[in-house]
Amino acid sequence: MELLKLENIHYKYVKTDKSVIKGISYSFNEGKLYCITGESGAGKSTLLSLIAGLDMPTSGSILYEGKDIAQMNRDLYRSQKIGVIFQHYNLLQNVSAAENIRLSMNISGRDTKTNPRIAYTLLSDVGIDEEKADRKILKLSGGEQQRVAIARAVANGAPILIADEPTGNLDSDNEANIMKIFHRIAHKENKCVIIVTHSQKAAADADIVIRMQDGYFRGSGESQIVTSFPQN
Repeated sequence: MELLKLENIHYKYVKTDKSVIKGISYSFNEGKLYCITGESGAGKSTLLSLIAGLDMPTSGSILYEGKDIAQMNRDLYRSQKIGVIFQHYNLLQNVSAAENIRLSMNISGRDTKTNPRIAYTLLSDVGIDEEKADRKILKLSGGEQQRVAIARAVANGAPILIADEPTGNLDSDNEANIMKIFHRIAHKENKCVIIVTHSQKAAADADIVIRMQDGYFRGSGESQIVTSFPQN
């Protein structure tokens, strides 16, 4: 089912004539894992920022379930409809992994009192056991912190999960494990997962790979290059 639709979106930085996003139209569906690849400066991270509602297109529309997010309460959209995973995790360093989850849920308005162990359940789903869940973030490895960041992003129950270079700081084994988690979230939990990555290994695990170049979803000319991999 179509969940998110980009309709001819353009984006320019304020007080410049430089277009970063140049007329992208595309539909993202639930139950799919997408990887957006391309060189640095292609506009990938800017696109994620627009999808997350952190900024708005200069022109064109971003539709969530058919409704323009420009007409929505964007604070609610960001807290309830989108889960964001940052490259450098952006976790609260001086509290535990479980407390990071609980705080995120409280911000999004989800009830943690009726199920006080929900944070442990979410962390267990990404491979963090209860002993590690009670550790402060600084006591966890990079791969473990990324797992916590994923659990925090899905804690609000959002149907869309976006991630900017989520495996960029990880070794190959941790990268493979993180991509397995994204794969499960998309296919088992029926979420729309959109990842920006430079990693060809990560992209190989996606259902659909979109190549971005110079602000377009394309390789050359006016054609879009979108590769779909069959599911096993």
